[in-house]
Amino acid sequence: MKNRWINTKTDAEALSRSRSFWEALANDLDVGNFWADRIKEYKAEPKKRLEEALDNLPLPAAFRQAAVALRGLIREKRQKKANFEEELSFLYWLAAIDSFSIPYSEKLKEPGYNIFESIPGERIRKLRFTYDQLGYKQLRLLNGTDIKWFVESWGEPSIHTTLHEIHKPVWIEFENKLIQKRRKEIFYLSS
Repeated sequence: MKNRWINTKTDAEALSRSRSFWEALANDLDVGNFWADRIKEYKAEPKKRLEEALDNLPLPAAFRQAAVALRGLIREKRQKKANFEEELSFLYWLAAIDSFSIPYSEKLKEPGYNIFESIPGERIRKLRFTYDQLGYKQLRLLNGTDIKWFVESWGEPSIHTTLHEIHKPVWIEFENKLIQKRRKEIFYLSS
């Protein structure tokens, strides 16, 4: 199993993964091998593009690249008249997960990404929702074609919201944990 954010199980694992991720990213930049450049090489290879994107979650651009890759896989299967339910469900799941994060945390006065990255992936994977409970109108990762595919496959949902709204207590829990961590850091720096 790869060292992906979505595979982390504990707060400590999420923190460790975050540190190693940012160190590797800095090294990649030093040698001119940035993931966003690498992923462009896979334009015609959606499976490889998807793998690269998943390796770089929860970066917002990685969510977008994963969606692009999944759309490519869906188009391939649609052309072959093959079943694409698995890819469609995965696209929806990614859009739902992406909707758990918020752009900015007023409590922390930091990007919401910082909180999102601190949450173990296992905890994210356990957030429950259905298409009917979540809908599609507030999922910023989706485009018109995605929505058309969802409605064709699953019909119209009852409501439209975000995963953040459905599971706000989980967000608040990790926001508070990060506040405590920041306070400890300030205390140790001032000691």
